[in-house]
Amino acid sequence: MTLRAVFPILALVALTTLSACGFRPLYATAGDDYNTAANMAQVKVALINDRVGQLTRNALLETLTPRGQSANPLYDLKVTLSESTNEQGFTKENEATIADFLINAQYELVRRTDTKVLRKGSVRARTSYNIVDSEFASIEAKNAARRDAARNLAQQLANQIAIGLRSQ
Repeated sequence: MTLRAVFPILALVALTTLSACGFRPLYATAGDDYNTAANMAQVKVALINDRVGQLTRNALLETLTPRGQSANPLYDLKVTLSESTNEQGFTKENEATIADFLINAQYELVRRTDTKVLRKGSVRARTSYNIVDSEFASIEAKNAARRDAARNLAQQLANQIAIGLRSQ
């Protein structure tokens, strides 16, 4: 039997197995009354310290509440960030040529009505940037890495929020 003949059979078996285990797409609205996007718009994101916290919060608000924040949110999200930079890729003169920018976030999603914690945990984002002879270029590369890591972190947080809201 050729691979071409076996592949459709394996795909059919995989699809029927997924439907039998109760798998549901996270952002799906068909089949039940739950609307992930509408519930995510009910989350109030608390202020996050530092510049990277502002970048993360702004990216998170764009994802969660693209039409603006709710006047009476149902959930609170608290995020605490820490950031670090690790230099790597050293030259013979012991000068770094590349650096990793890492953001760690601790989050907690709480329902306002009964202060039940729906989801809590930690996520992290890492980006790398080049360190070059030009100080200006290195600073701009680090700032770009900071923005990219903040966007990545915000997307991970949005996914964790969606999971927490869906599982309540």
